[in-house]
Amino acid sequence: MKKFKPLIIFVVVVGLVVGTLFGVFNYRQSKKTAKVISMQNEGMDEYWGDNIQSYGTVTSEKSQSAFIAKGTEIQSVNVKEGDHVNEGDVLMVVKRESQDLKGKELQILKATHELQVEQTKLDRLLKTKAVPTNTYTMDYYSRFSYISAKDYIAKNDIAHDGYDGSYKRGDVVASETFDSDGNPGSTIYYIYKNKLKEDGTEEEDADGNPIREKISVDSLRGDLAGVNIKESDDFEIKTETSEQEYLRTTEIYDSETHKPVGEKVYYMDGTIEREKKVPEGLNAAQLKEAIETSQTNVKKQDLALRKLQNEMEVMKNTTDNGEIIAKVSGTVSKVQNVDNYNTNQAFIIVSATDEYFISGSIGEFYLDSVKVGDSVSINCWDNGATADAIITEISDTPSKENNFYSGSGNNNSSSYEFKASFDRSSGIEIGSAVDITITPAGGEDGGFYIPSYYIRKDASGSYVMKMGKSKTLKKEYVKVGKSLWGNMTEIKKGVTKKDFLAFPYGNGAIEGIPCEKADGLDYGDGGLG
Repeated sequence: MKKFKPLIIFVVVVGLVVGTLFGVFNYRQSKKTAKVISMQNEGMDEYWGDNIQSYGTVTSEKSQSAFIAKGTEIQSVNVKEGDHVNEGDVLMVVKRESQDLKGKELQILKATHELQVEQTKLDRLLKTKAVPTNTYTMDYYSRFSYISAKDYIAKNDIAHDGYDGSYKRGDVVASETFDSDGNPGSTIYYIYKNKLKEDGTEEEDADGNPIREKISVDSLRGDLAGVNIKESDDFEIKTETSEQEYLRTTEIYDSETHKPVGEKVYYMDGTIEREKKVPEGLNAAQLKEAIETSQTNVKKQDLALRKLQNEMEVMKNTTDNGEIIAKVSGTVSKVQNVDNYNTNQAFIIVSATDEYFISGSIGEFYLDSVKVGDSVSINCWDNGATADAIITEISDTPSKENNFYSGSGNNNSSSYEFKASFDRSSGIEIGSAVDITITPAGGEDGGFYIPSYYIRKDASGSYVMKMGKSKTLKKEYVKVGKSLWGNMTEIKKGVTKKDFLAFPYGNGAIEGIPCEKADGLDYGDGGLG
């Protein structure tokens, strides 16, 4: 019997270790909690709208502005500021031969192409997603069950002559172990003998029956030597299953938005099944700067094209004698010095009214919050003068032209042109380029917004992981509205500022587990308990 003791001890120790690990695993599972955060602190219900940025050129309902192209020889100017002129009067005379009409056509073609190039660059930037500046990772584990052991149990009494004794029905004749990949480990065979006292007599129980003991051996001999126990119908197989946890996914999150930006999915052996790499490119700050620069370039190029088109119109309307004729009756509001004039500004401006206006554009997202009669702020590029203008009309149909007007709404939405009027006494002249700022109204309330990283999507829609009445985590589908600044989302239904939400990944994605209120999420642990 002594030679079997080490093997028996090994089997017992292995069983204890496996049982302990399994118990610890189950204990840890039962103790998992999800940290939940109050939306009283995380949410926002005082948002009253954001600024819409646009730009335009000042004009008048009945006005005439004349840009004189560089190289044009001016022979005479017949009016001065404040003069009243009638339609058909000669405003000034230039040398007709000095006007390069063909050269101007080529300049317009070139400027049109450059505007298209700049607009394409801006369109691409507006559709570009910023890459994260910093990231953090979270590991998620999966569990699988496998057969860890098989016992071969005698269906009937079996005698053998290799050892003293015999098998009785229900005796375990052999035990086989397996690893998590299903590969067989060790196989232990057993024999049964009547237990002997030190004096060589058999031990008996209280009823006088011999006490049998199970002894492990390396193999069986005698009448079972030729029997394949694992395939014989004389034995019943009883299996034992175990569970193992393995690293299934490593998610990579944007440290600012807490949205997943990459992942690695693993096989059970640790090799990578598939991988989504973190995108490369411009981060949020760099993308914002690039968009602003591109918007400025587009505005400058657009205004340059408009100036060239005005110069072309002046050339085409110049008589054969070089006369530039008044097309409206009104007051001359501007005349430059013939000996020192700025070709980037109108040389002569005639206005029939004292009311000037600008045209701009707003996205369809703001049509409900911007109305006729609303005030907009304008700022002149040339002299920094400012004025308040009143919106007089908003188009009913979207603009067919590309636009580059910015705001915090959806850059991919359609744009609608609007017109706003202001008084000429502001010091902003017809033909001046101005920036336009609109602050839309927020309605009766500002809506309720929560950080976007609390929201996930599946086939049924957008949802959050919310603490229920039983203080356990539940999946709650929500109705969402517009997005602000790329990291806040409006909640129209499903969440209020009285609710507590979990970061919907890791433990925070497991329905039914207990919730633990916290002041903030620990993103190093994925906000998990």
